[in-house]
Amino acid sequence: PDWNPGNTVLMHKEPEGIWRIDYQLPAGETPEQALAPDALKARIDAQLAMIGHAGVPWELDWSSVYSARAMTLPTYVHGRVLLTGDAAHLLPIFGVRGANTGFQDAHNLGWKLAAVVKGLAPLALLHSYSQERVGAAREIIQEAGKSTRFMTPPSAGFRLLRDATLQLALRHEFVRPLLHWRTSRAHDYLDSPLNSAAPGEAPGPRPGAPMPDVQLAPGQHLMEAFQPAFHLLLTGDAARAAGAELAAALAHWRQRGAALVLWSAGPVAAPGADAHWPDENGRLRQRFGLHATPSGAWLIRPDQHLAARFNGPAGSAPEAAWLNAALSRALALQAKEAA
Repeated sequence: PDWNPGNTVLMHKEPEGIWRIDYQLPAGETPEQALAPDALKARIDAQLAMIGHAGVPWELDWSSVYSARAMTLPTYVHGRVLLTGDAAHLLPIFGVRGANTGFQDAHNLGWKLAAVVKGLAPLALLHSYSQERVGAAREIIQEAGKSTRFMTPPSAGFRLLRDATLQLALRHEFVRPLLHWRTSRAHDYLDSPLNSAAPGEAPGPRPGAPMPDVQLAPGQHLMEAFQPAFHLLLTGDAARAAGAELAAALAHWRQRGAALVLWSAGPVAAPGADAHWPDENGRLRQRFGLHATPSGAWLIRPDQHLAARFNGPAGSAPEAAWLNAALSRALALQAKEAA
């Protein structure tokens, strides 16, 4: 804006008639100068005038000065101390990164800490928390840098790219992906040591990816049905062909203390399934790429990321050995055996 040349201004409408205005301080201005009542009034009046509300009366609710940081510790596990949220990383404000990422830290750590405390998994499982979440923080820092360079170009070349993108995007769809997203999203743990290798290039989520949500029925969505547990989802022929051997493996893990829920989807319910969805409209098949997989199984972690998947030929079902290996890897039990 003209009243803050070369610097950004963000304006958000909040509940109960409150507006939040964030403006970037000009170079050389101190926090004390920025928070002076006369300086605040001049800037807020200028912002209101710019959006067509000149002279509208207002009162100040709260003001402060903050710095946007982009940094992370190299590891979030230090002996018996585990770090999450702002104690582990300071992330930019774009997309409410700090709060959302803190929740995602807790989702990742909560089930792993419970498994270790219960004696179901070794301490090595906690180190996977650090490996996965440090990677997420570094991805956010990288993406935030792109957003910052787009909003406040550091050079003539970046400014030319930004301005051309904004102008062309109004008329040409192929340019719009360059309008960089700034909202928070779940990180793909594609390089996690807890993943089991997925055979082939079948469509749908890969191990480590967050599971997509899908409407199962009017007013009912997949994520709402998730419990704090591992979930084994059988689809197609896998639901029909699941036998006593797989059921015995499920019972074995439950006896060891693993929270494990069996789901099935498709025309036929799997024997002993805790929940079944006919998927008559085909939404789940389409969302997960199941239309190209005659027989499929999906092992989903308690934090709703995919741990392993089985893509089999028609008439097949995953064997107990597949489930045992996938759960052992997802709980870092293989690391315990190697040690």
